[in-house]
Amino acid sequence: MMFLKYLPTVQEPRLYMALERTYLGYFKLLFLSIGTGLLSARLAILFKALHYAALGHFFTELFYWLSWPAIALIFVVGFRFMSDLEYIEKGSPVAEKEIIDPRVYMAAERTFLAWVRTGIGLIAFGFVIEKFDFFLEQLSIMLHTKLVMGAGFSGMGIVFILLGVTNLVIGGINFIRTVKKVDEGTYHVHKFLYGLYGVILLSITIVLAAMIIHVSP
Repeated sequence: MMFLKYLPTVQEPRLYMALERTYLGYFKLLFLSIGTGLLSARLAILFKALHYAALGHFFTELFYWLSWPAIALIFVVGFRFMSDLEYIEKGSPVAEKEIIDPRVYMAAERTFLAWVRTGIGLIAFGFVIEKFDFFLEQLSIMLHTKLVMGAGFSGMGIVFILLGVTNLVIGGINFIRTVKKVDEGTYHVHKFLYGLYGVILLSITIVLAAMIIHVSP
């Protein structure tokens, strides 16, 4: 984030891509925080069923501290991204020779890999959530204990998997369009893709928030 707004800026492709990679890292961290909170909620239910009240209370508090602040920060980070993007666009344009540059192609590859890492990370975490539910079901059978998970838990792992797939698709389209624009020597940010990704993030965040309300341990 560009907290120091007095720093000079230019409309340089690598600067846009660095901004993109930075905020992808923020979004990945926040969604992993939400996912960890959801796992904590499951553990809270498990320990309460096993009559470990102290551990149940600890994971309940962890669930609240990891989930709701992360959901709020997603909106803040999204706003800051648009603000920083607007700030870069106030800078001076760069010459064509600074766009058709091997370093720009390498920056595009790094940005695409950031999308891929974010997507794979979210998909893997989604599978962890789904498998953890299966583990709790088997554990409840072994311990002859009924674990009431609640209907709100159903499908949370799928939400993370869909978000991860979305990252892979948008990242691939973004990379292809970036290389094409760089070849032409007229790089422009892909605001439509940013807007589409923002709408998807907003929708998924609202869905997760609604689910979390119903699964609060």
